Amino acid sequence: MLFLRLGLRVVSARAACRPRSYATSSVTINRVAPEATVGVREAVLWPGRPDMCRLAEDAQGLHLAANVNNDVVGVVSLFVDGAEARFRKFAVLEAHRGAGLGSRLLQAAESEATRLGAKTIDCDARAEMAAYYEKRGYAAAGPPFAKYEGSEQLYATMRKPLA
Repeated sequence: MLFLRLGLRVVSARAACRPRSYATSSVTINRVAPEATVGVREAVLWPGRPDMCRLAEDAQGLHLAANVNNDVVGVVSLFVDGAEARFRKFAVLEAHRGAGLGSRLLQAAESEATRLGAKTIDCDARAEMAAYYEKRGYAAAGPPFAKYEGSEQLYATMRKPLA
């Protein structure tokens, strides 16, 4: 399995304990190869749909993973084009939500975007997640929309200026 070759494991999306409290030292956020993001992407965003978990542009992205005890528990992929950055496939395993891992991953992506010269960052968030982004300084940049043909899931483009 790819994760084992990279020295990483994906833990079960349905682990029994939740939420967790982590000491700062037990969580690391590292750059990873695109392949290291696929397991968490599938577990959280598209269960049973590995075809939806890889992006054509993955090779051009900067991929970050939150690791707890060498387990990949969260991922985000960042794409920067000049002054504009976009993150995609942001996911944290359910058993690890509520402890600030997602916020730390998002902050890391924003820091990398700023370092690479971006002035704004955005994402297409599932509509029910808009409040999560609003709490972190993002605002809707247009009306909700259907992103995938045949799906009733609505998305909202959320945008944030970067310092």
